[in-house]
Amino acid sequence: MATMTHPILPFRPQPQSHPQSLPTPFTPPTTTALHHYTHLLSSISISTSLLHLKQVHAQILRHRLDRSNSLLLTLLLSSFPHNAAYAVALFHQLHRPETHLSNRFLRELSRSSQPGKTLSVFERMRREGLGVDRFSFPSLLKASARVSGLSEGTELHGLATKMGFDSDPFVQTALVGMYAACGEIRDARQVYCQSGLFDDVLPLFEEMKSSNIEPDEKMFSTVLSACGRAANLDFGKAIHEIATEKNVAVDSHLQSVLVTMYAGCGSMDVAQTLFAKLTPKNVVASTAMVNGYSKVGQVEAARLIFNQMVEKDLVCWSAMISGYAESDQPQEALKLFNEMQVSGLKPDQVTMLSVISACAQLDKFHPNKTKHHT
Repeated sequence: MATMTHPILPFRPQPQSHPQSLPTPFTPPTTTALHHYTHLLSSISISTSLLHLKQVHAQILRHRLDRSNSLLLTLLLSSFPHNAAYAVALFHQLHRPETHLSNRFLRELSRSSQPGKTLSVFERMRREGLGVDRFSFPSLLKASARVSGLSEGTELHGLATKMGFDSDPFVQTALVGMYAACGEIRDARQVYCQSGLFDDVLPLFEEMKSSNIEPDEKMFSTVLSACGRAANLDFGKAIHEIATEKNVAVDSHLQSVLVTMYAGCGSMDVAQTLFAKLTPKNVVASTAMVNGYSKVGQVEAARLIFNQMVEKDLVCWSAMISGYAESDQPQEALKLFNEMQVSGLKPDQVTMLSVISACAQLDKFHPNKTKHHT
């Protein structure tokens, strides 16, 4: 785990009436200045090297346009692929940038080859009294995750809580990712369970449509999982469409999440299409298919997938047993229950509820042949 040396400064709200917090009065640009601005902006867009960008920077200083935050921001964003340190130096030349500009810079820096610089930049921002909002934290937490900076991530968690942002879905998702990346699975699970993400599918969907945050694979995975648990097919499909529009890379994990989401929502045709493309088939996706088919009464399709599984966990066995019990096939349910016991797995409460249901059905059909399976 990487050790970071810069602590996150405590949050100290800046007085709204502070003279330094007032923006620079707007001065209409002259025709000459506007011409230089347009020319320099065009030069940035066609620059292909750091040397060229530095020459443009020199022209910005020469024409005294260094007070233009938008021009400098365009310059620094273009310099990221060449030199992150140079981009950081440019950021510190911005004159009290607005929060949304700072957030855009933090987001790009957290994705760069030097994500640790995101935290040192944030430290300086706090010293200078620059504002942060709920959209600042996902990038900061992503940077912490990339450098395995658990202490910094934990401090950011505390700061987000103090500022009232810990209930924001984007912050919660980033916290889960940070703790998981740092190996703190218990903390990640705790944040996930406390966040109530299953109940926040609609607000999170609206945020993804309207905010400037660029969701990554982890965020899509979290939201799609929430849609599946909430059986909210409409929003699940909408999130899937957003991922497609943004050309998000669909690896085996995200493909598995999509299968699980559609199966959890009962959309088995789509789930089957995605499942057929999944290589290799994993226990989670296969179990979701077994469970999904069972819930819609297609136990034969569920059993086909069940039989093809090399490894089966208790959840999978229970899903198949439940499928038979709910389809009025108690004998098949109890037969499978016996097979599960022979395999060495011990039933839990979920399994036993299905077994009891199957026994009750047998009592109904054959009142003189009550069976007890323990």
